[in-house]
Amino acid sequence: MKKLFATVCAIYLASSALQGETRHISPDHYYTTFSAAHPPVARVQPGDTVVTKCLDSRGRNEMGKLILDGDNVLTGPFYVEGAEPGDTLVVRLDRVRLNRDWGWNGIRITTDALEPATIEGLFPATCCDEWLQPGRRNALRWYLDRGRGTVAASRPLGERVKLEFPAHPALGCIGVAPPHRQAIDSGPMGTYGGNMDYNAMDEGAIVYLPVYEPGAYFMLGDGHAGHGDGELLGQGTETSTDVQFTVGLIKRHDIGWPRVEHPDAIVTLGCVPDGMERGFKNAISEMIAWLTTDYAMSPQEAHVTLGMAAELRVASWFGTFACKVPKTYLPARTGPEPFRPPR
Repeated sequence: MKKLFATVCAIYLASSALQGETRHISPDHYYTTFSAAHPPVARVQPGDTVVTKCLDSRGRNEMGKLILDGDNVLTGPFYVEGAEPGDTLVVRLDRVRLNRDWGWNGIRITTDALEPATIEGLFPATCCDEWLQPGRRNALRWYLDRGRGTVAASRPLGERVKLEFPAHPALGCIGVAPPHRQAIDSGPMGTYGGNMDYNAMDEGAIVYLPVYEPGAYFMLGDGHAGHGDGELLGQGTETSTDVQFTVGLIKRHDIGWPRVEHPDAIVTLGCVPDGMERGFKNAISEMIAWLTTDYAMSPQEAHVTLGMAAELRVASWFGTFACKVPKTYLPARTGPEPFRPPR
């Protein structure tokens, strides 16, 4: 039965890919909540590829123009025809590229990530003039060199190191409409996705999301030019992005938390604000479910594989935790194949 189910899914996805169209979508409105109450910016079929743009987290476009004054501004929603509760939405990020030459970041690690004894006497977070928005003086401008693939602070903060790092564009927010007809602010993460701030939500990643509402209502945004694990500065070198993604659908395949597939690894994400242990429990339990269902591992195999090979990462200090398993430790997949439309 499992083999038949996988075959049916593979045929469904392959046929969707053959029928897919490339859609260029330029939204004229944006949102700061994940919700099925928002009018879709487009209706797409499984197999369709969407070419669009995401504003930066403060709502500015590639020209620096303020389009929507909000936090973690989202592009979408995209209504996926045929998506129903109990399905899995599959989104391949075909292209995530910087489209301007500047961004911003903080200069101090969030105090939530520091020992209380180290906070007293800590240097102030203020660093700059009010250039980003009125009253805000904690945003340092960064230069984005798209030709060299680097991000660099606009001024030194000391004399010992050059603050220049490799650019690694990624999306902080990606998700669907949450369950129970909720409208949830784009700040947190949940089972529906949301503001995960996982720095490997990058070009080539395949994202799996549970569907809670007919049409899924897929949304994305909050582009980052680069940041380390944890997004410890509170931002991820915030900037606008050009994005291309392809949607797929696995029917009657229910998952509990967001999953991500990379060429060399699979990743599960869990979230409990101010509860790191519980967040990792979510991610680890979801990985066991993935290994035992889609890879046909025995529970014992799944547990031992995780015990020996798992990489546990803090995707965001504000509540997103990742469990990663390199593909070298995995057997052939027996469950539904990932959506792989022709390039």
